[in-house]
Amino acid sequence: MRTTAGLVVVLLAGSSVSGQFAFEVSEDGRAAADVSRVEQARGSEARGSTLPFGLTPDYEVHLRRQIGGLAIADMNGDGLNDLVAVCYISSSFPPYEDWHDMIFYNSPNGLGTTPGWLSDNETHTGDVQIGDINGDGLPDLVAVHGGSVRADAVQVYFGAGNGPSTSPGYSSNIPGRAWGTSGAIVDIDLDGDLDLVTTNQAIAPDPYRPIMLFRNNGTGLGAAPDWESGADEISNGVVTADILGSDGLPEVITAKWVNFNSGVYENIGGTPDAFPIMAVANDSADKGAAVGDINGDGIPEVAFGGDPMVVYSMVQGALVPLWTADPPFGGSQEIRMHDADGDGDLDMAEVVFSDGKAHIYQNNNGVLDTQPTWTFDAPEVGTSIRFGDLNGDGRDDLAVGYSGDTCIRVFYAEAPPCPADLTGDGILDLADVQAFVAAFTSGNLAADLAEPFGVLDLADVQAFAASFVAGCP
Repeated sequence: MRTTAGLVVVLLAGSSVSGQFAFEVSEDGRAAADVSRVEQARGSEARGSTLPFGLTPDYEVHLRRQIGGLAIADMNGDGLNDLVAVCYISSSFPPYEDWHDMIFYNSPNGLGTTPGWLSDNETHTGDVQIGDINGDGLPDLVAVHGGSVRADAVQVYFGAGNGPSTSPGYSSNIPGRAWGTSGAIVDIDLDGDLDLVTTNQAIAPDPYRPIMLFRNNGTGLGAAPDWESGADEISNGVVTADILGSDGLPEVITAKWVNFNSGVYENIGGTPDAFPIMAVANDSADKGAAVGDINGDGIPEVAFGGDPMVVYSMVQGALVPLWTADPPFGGSQEIRMHDADGDGDLDMAEVVFSDGKAHIYQNNNGVLDTQPTWTFDAPEVGTSIRFGDLNGDGRDDLAVGYSGDTCIRVFYAEAPPCPADLTGDGILDLADVQAFVAAFTSGNLAADLAEPFGVLDLADVQAFAASFVAGCP
């Protein structure tokens, strides 16, 4: 297990220890990991998993980069989703030599392993969002910048027919300057254009900044924030959704770092309230936010990454823990809610910075696995995680970003298995029925198709029958 530390962006820079061991620093400068020991990549999966990802990656980018964020979208209008990867720079050792933002364009032959698009400027980018900011029907690349406090913590690369411009056409001008940590594109006021919410921090001796809203005036974002939260804090993850009523106005849900409480800002008439209407009880090191209906009751839950990741229900105006992850080692760098296995409910996913593990927690009819259902343990530190269809088969694939010599791995979603095909010939017929009966009556666990695993019972018969009737994909 790699060791971690607190805020190190200044502490390690120029230190004599940098000549003695390799270490990585996170994009917000608040975590470090000793990576001097070489480790092997490996995947693992729990029994009963229906997740469609293999245990070895199908695609890798072998470029030494620090990935600040990933996005999946068709950036050049050819009908194929591309992979957007933005990069940050830190005091990691050995030092990094390139941190241009990148797009890996897709083609009928698959994703390229060298970028087809590079930003002209080389600056610290900690998050990326894709959306049509200027209303021309083309996807724009919204980059959230940090590395220091800066007026231009947001820049937009406007879309063109063959991909975005390589130079930003918009730069924010934040009067108090900020270190941007994450962003969410949303029509906050339901006026038909896309606005931007950002979470922020700064550096000592004044390390706190408010959450900011950059409102769209119909043709683009205003240069200065139109709204700021009522408190200067360290916030580092944001999502939006209408979770408090049926007015359609999306609330702002933000994760916050140590000494601050992650929470929900109510949207009142198109503008977030200055202070949270609900907040978690603890003030631990949260990072990353997600929202969605986990338990299928029609009421959204909110989740915050941390040590560990927690999903909260809204109960009488309060956020109450519903589920707590139990990974081998916590410390989420980024989290997602996504129907990873296509069964109609939302699973939870996270990538951990310090140990490089990507975890998916399978949702079983409204109940999440507490321990990871699927894990990929990388030798690099983990920085970003994203789902989307990258090979055009209609299934959402998994992309994971890292800081290290291999900076991206993609796992393509596989076609669902056919449990009733016990003969393995891809055809369901009498031979499969006979094979199941023979296995079941002899106690062969090849017939063990349903929980509780390790026991042959009526549930296995029902699972075989359901699979046989459904047919092979």
